Amino acid sequence: MKPSLKDQICQALQDVVDSMLADLDSVKTPVVILTRPKQKEHGDYAVNIAMTLAGPLKQNPRQVAETILKTVSFPDSVAKADIAGPGFINITLHAGGETDILKDILIQAERYGCVDTNQNNPVCLEFVSANPTGPMHVGHGRGAVVGDALANLLAARGFKVHKEYYINDAGNQIGVLANSVWLRMQELQGLSISFPDSAYPGDYIIDIAKEILLTSDFTTFEAMAETKRLKTIGALAVDANMAMIKKDLQTIGISFHQYFSEKTLHASGKVEQLIQKLENQNLIYTGALPPPKGKEISDYKPVEQRLFRTTQFGDDVDRPLQKQDGTPTYFAADIAYHDDKYHRGFKHMIDIWGADHGGYITRVQSAMKALTGLDHQPEVLLVQMVNLTRNGVPFKMSKRAGTFVTLSEVVEEVGSDAVRFNFMTRRIESQFDFDLEAAKQKDAENPVYYVQYAHARICAVLRKAEEEGVALADIKDVDTSLLNTDEAQKLIKMLLSYPEMLDAAAQRREPYRIATFIMQLAAAFHSFYHKNRVIGVEDNLMQARLLLLKATAQVIHNALLLLGVSAPEKM
Repeated sequence: MKPSLKDQICQALQDVVDSMLADLDSVKTPVVILTRPKQKEHGDYAVNIAMTLAGPLKQNPRQVAETILKTVSFPDSVAKADIAGPGFINITLHAGGETDILKDILIQAERYGCVDTNQNNPVCLEFVSANPTGPMHVGHGRGAVVGDALANLLAARGFKVHKEYYINDAGNQIGVLANSVWLRMQELQGLSISFPDSAYPGDYIIDIAKEILLTSDFTTFEAMAETKRLKTIGALAVDANMAMIKKDLQTIGISFHQYFSEKTLHASGKVEQLIQKLENQNLIYTGALPPPKGKEISDYKPVEQRLFRTTQFGDDVDRPLQKQDGTPTYFAADIAYHDDKYHRGFKHMIDIWGADHGGYITRVQSAMKALTGLDHQPEVLLVQMVNLTRNGVPFKMSKRAGTFVTLSEVVEEVGSDAVRFNFMTRRIESQFDFDLEAAKQKDAENPVYYVQYAHARICAVLRKAEEEGVALADIKDVDTSLLNTDEAQKLIKMLLSYPEMLDAAAQRREPYRIATFIMQLAAAFHSFYHKNRVIGVEDNLMQARLLLLKATAQVIHNALLLLGVSAPEKM
């Protein structure tokens, strides 16, 4: 892939810097970084490398800058470079110097902004992992959209991404689910049933009970011992809920490479093996935990448990791995799961959790440090909840109360594109107010409509050109230097910055930057189109402007693709 003009300028400067420091073995060579000056009269690029080198070279920064400019071999597109202030180097390009990027964009098409440099760095990205006790609500949906967009982003930047869903199909919640379904099965037989407060009351429980009774006779379950009955119904209910969850995910275009069952960890003995391994390493002892923070000591009754010495690895308190009856804790299963990831070849793991799990991060990372020696693994991103509203009036969501709004209901009302794009317009650590009515509006206030309309509008211009008999020139023959208006130059600079934006978004795990970028790009396009006529101007200029529009549409398409949002050609 041909280096961008910016990369060529960077490399020219970097070669000079490397040469100037070649004889100073003790000095770490700094990396040249170009920035965009805030004021247009300061040129197209600026660099402060001379001030960074002044100390090691024991020279005045301006002297260092003068040496650099006497030595550097810039690309032909650079018109001039001068020194400003204490030693800044400002670089000005020839008119249209950066416009050839438009040709590169169209040649690279969907690969523009993508790299292949991280293929030896596989990443296991676990997200959603909603308990299989009911359908997904919109809060789960935000984590799902963020995770899928992050997977696309990391893949575009060259990482080998493995998307995984962890099914919590063991533990007390499955027993509650099984009992809830069994009670509904009895009710469907006309029996009078009393429902405990702990039971799941949603209508989906009735649907599962009916589904089971369609294929199995009630008397068969009635004749079973209670333990076997609840185990059997629990497995059937989990399967039914997971089928529902997968269908909900499918409505927003999300699939996983692997669904990993917690139950298989217990069945295979991996949880017990993990506990034994830690026991052999003297990392487990019998002891009692101090009272939880904020709890009156007089109310606290210490209980002896088998504790993992996680404080040796950064945790604030040691953690129990076994309950009083000897069965493993959820924490034991959780670290066994992450240890299993590690032994499947994933030295880099990213988990996306709900914000209410923030206190759980340190203990898991401490356990992984003990088991693998890796620091800060898994890398955890916390996603805040969604406040769902309609015309500003909130909806209540509660799986236990049976009044939650499901993700599929929201998608059915506003569409997958609106859900996915809107969920990506805020940082994940910010709570998000999602108004159903606003998400359906066809105006500039609706971000997904605004961006998709920009793409459709460009496609309409290209269709009009074709209808009027305009033959698009071969891209190599287009004189892009004619794109010299302020609006055209702003649009081109934004297209140039797309790969850098992707790189920053991937490094910071912030896919929301993609949505922010294309909203700004759409605004830049609309401004250009409002002030610059495209069809009907002199032919060479028209060809250049049509090329600019095609490149802009390509980048909008690419960015929307990463977000899992469509780029319609008509609206």
